[in-house]
Amino acid sequence: MSDDHEDPKPTLTVTLTAGGLATSGTFRRRWRRGGRTLHHIVDPRTGDAAAPCWRTASVVAATCVDANIASTAAIVMGPAAPGWLAECGLPARLVAEDGTVTSVEGWPS
Repeated sequence: MSDDHEDPKPTLTVTLTAGGLATSGTFRRRWRRGGRTLHHIVDPRTGDAAAPCWRTASVVAATCVDANIASTAAIVMGPAAPGWLAECGLPARLVAEDGTVTSVEGWPS
């Protein structure tokens, strides 16, 4: 299904010498049902698709598994994600539904 967002183009190259990088997002696996736009990331508190906030969340962590967990959690956490990622010391790049970028913990610019 098509949606209102343009296909995002890479804007930055990140090189890692250790650890892992993962990106979770709601941009690709998205559909409409009952007049609502839904996606594949479920908020375990509600059993419903996570509320819209971040289109993508990219996180660097000690391993790819840790980065994937944190990036998916950031999508679910919504507006609280930048503070949580900073507390965890995890560099991250969050792209809001409107395309606004939030960088956390020294994410490269």
